[in-house]
Amino acid sequence: MKKHIRLLIGFFGLMTVCSLALLPNATLAMLSVMLALCINLVLFKYLKPSNNFEVTRVFDKYQVMPPADINASLKMKYTGRFPANASVEFDCQSLGLNINTGTVVFQPGQKYDISKTFVADRRGIHKISSTKIVVKDWLLLSGITIASNDEAEILVLPHIYPFETSPQTSAAGLLGVSSSIKQGRSSEVWGIRDYQPGDDFKIISWKAMAKSPDHTPKSKITAGEEGQAITIVVDIGKDSELPNGEQISLDISADLAASLSYNFIKRGTRTGLLLFDTRTRAVLKPARGDTHVDSLLRNLAKVQPSQDKFLITSFTNSYLELSASEFGNSFILILTRTDDRLIESYLSKLKSSRDLIIILIYNEDNYERAQQIQKTVEENGIQMILTNHSSVLDAMKKMEEWSYATVKRT
Repeated sequence: MKKHIRLLIGFFGLMTVCSLALLPNATLAMLSVMLALCINLVLFKYLKPSNNFEVTRVFDKYQVMPPADINASLKMKYTGRFPANASVEFDCQSLGLNINTGTVVFQPGQKYDISKTFVADRRGIHKISSTKIVVKDWLLLSGITIASNDEAEILVLPHIYPFETSPQTSAAGLLGVSSSIKQGRSSEVWGIRDYQPGDDFKIISWKAMAKSPDHTPKSKITAGEEGQAITIVVDIGKDSELPNGEQISLDISADLAASLSYNFIKRGTRTGLLLFDTRTRAVLKPARGDTHVDSLLRNLAKVQPSQDKFLITSFTNSYLELSASEFGNSFILILTRTDDRLIESYLSKLKSSRDLIIILIYNEDNYERAQQIQKTVEENGIQMILTNHSSVLDAMKKMEEWSYATVKRT
């Protein structure tokens, strides 16, 4: 009400000057204005129109997979006895949503409805501000702001890019896939994997063990078997915040990790996730099922770039300590850092213990360095895929081919 006070003081000063100057008409006019201001202020304070608004805000979705349309609706009702001036507003800056009704004159019992559709196309947790109602006095000089306790969040999951081959028609050569929907084993053999403690001696492939360079025990993959686990590692270090098209590199990493997890699990492969910078920040052990898919997608939707650089030395130590029976023998490493000069040498150590494929996310600034890394590691027998915002689908196609080639045929 500061504007009212300032105006009253100003008009009181003018009235005093007019009375001293013997200007009765001007003095009377100043007095009338002061009286109107006082009546306006008293009525606004006494009637409290700000207490007579009912506001309901509804969003039809709070978790979506991009790109998705979200419908927002706002319903207002004024129950006061006299007309009132008010505006309503709320926004979600990260998704470009901005609702502002502007000042509207509400009549007693009047309802006001507004709806708006906006597109959720950016991964992450997007905060929607509380609804604010600004009720102004009848002279529009001042107002009262009422903030509802309805702040909300919309979770936008990463993009999912499906494999070209559907789960129902895919061959069992895909890592961990069973072509049969039956439970239990079948006499039909689909491939060979490393022996795991507890395997039935009937599925041990002595021939494959004899042919292997190190003569390690091998087991047959049969229809109905769940197969080995696979673990996806995502570099969330500081380099993951580098711009990549209209996104950042971590957005692309999250899309790839989410897509691969989704596709593997839909085909029966137990899939896990590690988020790493200088150390492990999150671990989701390999599992299957819709609940596990939802957990993976949520973690990838919420993850943000770290303030620490990804350290290949620290990761190598952690990687070598992971249990093969728990995390599997196949790893996918999604990297964004290219300025670490130790990457090439340490990747060879990673490859020596497990089946490994690397996806390196690059942008225009570090493309030449990414090519150099790819050339060096591939000379050492490590498969590396380079990708950026415009070649994600190509990377997914190569990953689908890799997944079929990982399990050797008998």
